Amino acid sequence: MKNRENLYRFLGKIYRKEVDQNFLHQMNAMEFPTDGPDSDLSKGFCMIRDYLEHCGDDALTDLAVDYAKVFLAAGASQSNAAFPYESVYTSRKKIVMQDAWEKVCEIYTAKGLAKGNVTKDIMEDHITLELEYMALLCKEAQEDEENWELLYEQRDFLNQHLLNWVPEFCADINKYADTMFYKSIGKITDAYLKLDRAILDSMIDSYDSKTGSSFSCQVSLEKMDEIIKEMQKNYKIYAPKRFEKR
Repeated sequence: MKNRENLYRFLGKIYRKEVDQNFLHQMNAMEFPTDGPDSDLSKGFCMIRDYLEHCGDDALTDLAVDYAKVFLAAGASQSNAAFPYESVYTSRKKIVMQDAWEKVCEIYTAKGLAKGNVTKDIMEDHITLELEYMALLCKEAQEDEENWELLYEQRDFLNQHLLNWVPEFCADINKYADTMFYKSIGKITDAYLKLDRAILDSMIDSYDSKTGSSFSCQVSLEKMDEIIKEMQKNYKIYAPKRFEKR
């Protein structure tokens, strides 16, 4: 759990802002697991290790320019950038503060969380905050090892949010980034999220097999329509009008 928390925090920090001298120095001192199995995650670690060993004296400038280009669309249209918001990748109009934003806001509020002044310049469905939320869930699981519902909570957020858009986002990073650094970060992010889903699936399956219980379920859209129609006999159902098919 601690390793998972640390990697989520590491990735969240990279996407928050441009790499500064202190963070670059910290990364140069890190030990990346480059001798593991031949996977996309190991390849990503090898790429970043190679970049850090050969980046040269202009690395900070190169990374700042690339960050602005890839994530802020500086000097390019939004269609030629990896804009780091879930709403951009999941909404029909490809703009911020859409349905995904509302949903993560509800999740954070239910946890008693607020962005705080340190993140006032980014919105709640920014990849940094979603990664940091996963890190928080990992920390909670460390502190309450008997509460297996926290694992279901992690898997739900990973499936319903991060994995719902980040693979496409990482593909765009690879397409538009000029530096090997951000290409490697995109590869690591995509591979790690998929690996972590497999880890959580394995842990939850092991728990379910021991207890014979499960906290997860799925309902088809057709069945949900039936449920809503039944509820409408006694209740009025409201939803934001701008969202189609609500």
